[in-house]
Amino acid sequence: MATIRKRGNSYQIRVSCGSDIYGKAITESMTWKPDSNMTERQIQKELNKIAVQFEEKVKKGTFTKSNRKIKLHEFCNIYLEMQQKILSPTSYYYYQIIIKNYIVPALGHLKLVEITPLHLQKFIYALSEQNTNKTLSAATIKIYYAVVQSIFQFACKMGFLENNPSALKNLELPKIPPAHTDILDERNIAIMLDYLENENIMWKTLIHLALCTGCRRGELAALQWNDVLWEKKQIQISKSLYCIKGEKNIKAPKNNTSNRVIVIPDYMIAMLKKYKVWQMEQTLQTQMPNIHNMLFTDKKGDYLTPQYISIWFQNFLKRNGMSHIKFHALRHTSATILISNGTNIKTVSNRLGHSNLSTTNRYVHAMLEADIAAAETLEQKLNFEKGTIMGQIL
Repeated sequence: MATIRKRGNSYQIRVSCGSDIYGKAITESMTWKPDSNMTERQIQKELNKIAVQFEEKVKKGTFTKSNRKIKLHEFCNIYLEMQQKILSPTSYYYYQIIIKNYIVPALGHLKLVEITPLHLQKFIYALSEQNTNKTLSAATIKIYYAVVQSIFQFACKMGFLENNPSALKNLELPKIPPAHTDILDERNIAIMLDYLENENIMWKTLIHLALCTGCRRGELAALQWNDVLWEKKQIQISKSLYCIKGEKNIKAPKNNTSNRVIVIPDYMIAMLKKYKVWQMEQTLQTQMPNIHNMLFTDKKGDYLTPQYISIWFQNFLKRNGMSHIKFHALRHTSATILISNGTNIKTVSNRLGHSNLSTTNRYVHAMLEADIAAAETLEQKLNFEKGTIMGQIL
């Protein structure tokens, strides 16, 4: 049972926690100072309540002196050490950067237990302001704050905190404007594929495969020849390639649903066969072996990084006078082609490796928005009552 002792204008509450291996008594204590306007009866009532709550925390192990003294920057080290066993290498790398460059400079000096929703709201506002002459977008701020939430959720789970101050019900994040999804229409697809005929067969095959499968660039970069199931006309997606600070390696795919098998059209199988012959001829000519039996390699026969795929694609668009789009737009385009031609959304979701249908639904929404825009165009051109050109002719 908790013992209470008055010390001047405050009260010390002590709870016994047994003894250590040497028989020395272990106690936890806290100090509470009542408001000067409280009556003696109010003080006693509140003091007893606080004493009971404090004893419960101590008995549950959610209150220790070390927990209460630990600062956020110290806890972040514990958090990262634990998360390294869970996160993918790329996610862990970016978590480190966000914590080091944003979270610790703003909040690291504070004790973990003393951080309030107000501290976190000020942190969000600070992110919204210009940082090194560059304004962070609302979407980026949301990503950074997700790391903050993960830290505090872990702190609660490990017993360092009883309440989570990072809950969004207490805070306001900048509103994210509707996302624009880059999608190539049929005309621009035809133009791009026409220009692609002048490129190296490796890049031609890679772009066609991106459009046929909707794969992420890391998934394409990680493909090995034994992932091509020739007889079944399928591509097996079971891994992703990443590059961090020049270090290239293979990791598990983004999520469980990313591990999948995709059927590809006959023309793609024929192109892959032709490309494989070309790759073998190049290996003989250059004496640069395909080190990892990869579909796509750099000039030395090593991994082709996702970053280099994006660089090549941007240069390809630029030298052919095409508008700038991200390589990821090929994934969006693949999905849109399928949906607009009657493929059910569940099948499209499975091909893309989405964990839920709501992610795939955005392609339907993008098509709906385009359809609405088309209807508005017809309204402007064909509504005679508005005195359009067609109306004037009549």
